[in-house]
Amino acid sequence: MCGICASDRIDEVDSVFKVSSRINSTWGGNLVDMVRCRRYVEVIEEDGLLAQATRVGEHLLARLGELAALFPGKVTNPRGRGLFAAFDLEDHDTQKRAINTIAEHGVLALTSGERSIRFRPALTLTTAEVDEAMGQIERALVAVF
Repeated sequence: MCGICASDRIDEVDSVFKVSSRINSTWGGNLVDMVRCRRYVEVIEEDGLLAQATRVGEHLLARLGELAALFPGKVTNPRGRGLFAAFDLEDHDTQKRAINTIAEHGVLALTSGERSIRFRPALTLTTAEVDEAMGQIERALVAVF
């Protein structure tokens, strides 16, 4: 989401507000996007999702630490801030096998770099869902290693 600050001069030029797709792109903005974003921010505030992300993120990081302890030397460098979290594996081949096996176990994760698995879940994630996902990831990694 982005926006602009403009004077009345905005009405004198062909902008996205007058000509569709004029300066609109992935990084552009339009009135509908701005209204939608405003509502997203309101929901995040009303539902306390930032505080929830902090609390659940701490739980996620602790569970990643447990995962590293279960697979010493194979799962390393558990890290995260809020709900953005990751861990490293031994090498790229292990990463490829792991990401596919994790997906087969019903967990969506992403690769990062040559050997990391990362997560960026929804702000509404719960600790129960973290526990369920970590169980599935553990089972997947048993199959990988």
